[in-house]
This record gives sequence, C-alpha cells and structure tokens, in this order.
Amino acid sequence: MKELLMKIYNSVLVYEDDVINVSKVVDDEINLLVEPYQTRLSDDELETLKDLLSSTALIAEQTGFEVGMRFAIKLIFSLLSD
Repeated sequence: MKELLMKIYNSVLVYEDDVINVSKVVDDEINLLVEPYQTRLSDDELETLKDLLSSTALIAEQTGFEVGMRFAIKLIFSLLSD
C-alpha cells in the first residue's frame, strides 16, 4: 500500500495548488533557517545544507500524506462497519 500512496503523492498530489503552496512556504522556511549560515559556509556547503533540509521536508510531507491516508481509510472503514 505504501508504494501506491507514494505513486499517488508523486504523480497527482504534487501538482495540487495546496501542495504547491505548502512547498513554497517550506522553501521560505528553509531559506530563513540557512540565512545565519550564509557567511559561515561556502556556497557548496550552503547548497548541501539546503538540499538536506529540502529532502527532510519532502520525506515529512510524504510520510504525513501516508499517515493521513491510512487514518482516513481506517475511519471510513470504521464508519461503514458500524
């Protein structure tokens, strides 16, 4: 089921306006987080840090989608079985 949910997320959900808006907010937050390090890190190191934070955020978004879908399916099943 995890593979199916990831296919749905990566093929459909990433193009939804809500997800695009959240991604922009996350990118802005990442830029704020790395701002204090701009003078301490080289351009390559700063880019690596941004990439790591972006990867972490994407994993969190995908996991949140998976957990939310599993909850929704359990809830629907529970409502239908009562």
